[in-house]
Amino acid sequence: MSFLVGLAAAVLGNVVIGTGQCLQKYALNKLQRDWERTGTSTARTEAVAYSSNVYSSSIDMRQRGSSVSQPSRTVESKRGPLPRYTSKTWVLGLLLNYAGEVCGNAVALSYLSASVVAPVGIVSVLVNVLLAERLLGERITSNQKFGFTVIVAGVACILLVAPRSAGATDATQFVYMVQTSGIALFFGLLYVVQLLLVLVIRNGRQSLFVYVLVASIFGTMNVMVSKIMTMYVRLKMAFAGLPNPADIVVYGAVGAMSSATVTLPRVLVALVMGVSVIGQESFRQQALGKYPVMQFQPVFFATYNVVATLSGLLLFKELDGWMHALVFFSVFSIGIGLILYGSRFLQKAKSVVLPSHIKLQKDNLLKSQ
Repeated sequence: MSFLVGLAAAVLGNVVIGTGQCLQKYALNKLQRDWERTGTSTARTEAVAYSSNVYSSSIDMRQRGSSVSQPSRTVESKRGPLPRYTSKTWVLGLLLNYAGEVCGNAVALSYLSASVVAPVGIVSVLVNVLLAERLLGERITSNQKFGFTVIVAGVACILLVAPRSAGATDATQFVYMVQTSGIALFFGLLYVVQLLLVLVIRNGRQSLFVYVLVASIFGTMNVMVSKIMTMYVRLKMAFAGLPNPADIVVYGAVGAMSSATVTLPRVLVALVMGVSVIGQESFRQQALGKYPVMQFQPVFFATYNVVATLSGLLLFKELDGWMHALVFFSVFSIGIGLILYGSRFLQKAKSVVLPSHIKLQKDNLLKSQ
């Protein structure tokens, strides 16, 4: 029963997430279109004004002052579109995105393994693509349909062998799991990797995979912390004396029992979650601003699945023996291979993607003729 509850929460949460992400991309496209239209209109108006001023300068030299001051508005119009947070649609998409994470995936993680919750994220991909076709003008080709079919098959392979338990069912198991997870060292290594990747981006070596990898690692850190905290909240209802997991990591099980209400480890956990959320959203938005949704989303999904699943298995030791590990990693490799293979068909279709603002301009040209 708990498995079905967690699965339902993950599915519904990802429906909301996919809707929110598509609304964010729609808002970004609209801001870009509005800026382009404003810039074009301003440039035409200033060109006419400048010509008029030059033509009439022989009659009234005082008009030359106004002609000199005109270019400043052109510079102003080239500064770029308005910030994304000025769009109510973008803000709504952001809220939906995190509502799905908190009310959907976070709840699911308290019942299920991350290796189950992460692949269910395919629901957000499918919802995103279906809405992208209607709202963003991104046409779904036969190659893309085949690619998504292959991706779904890959997800099904992973779900078939993924662990079904959440990792701990009582206070003793929970304390032992947190103590032996090595999560502090693991997060330290992830931050070193993130620093190196950010330096790569800052040096101009930008690619879709680098953005996706940074966002996936930040997302994985958030998932690992969310899993521990949601499991803690669920078990705390049955075991009132259960110590906070952040205190267990630093002070041990005994020392955590006598710790204060507000401790440094708890503050650090809140800081880690805040940095993870902001970091993931920042690099995800940068990628969405550079690449089409149907190219970004599947690559992000595959990368996030690999990082989150392997991190969960490593930290929480969810596999039952070597035989289970052998079967899981064999089928998991096949599933990831299918996801990456399907993603190639989506990227090959990049040239046929028709952004909505280009589609509108084309329609307007045809109407004017």
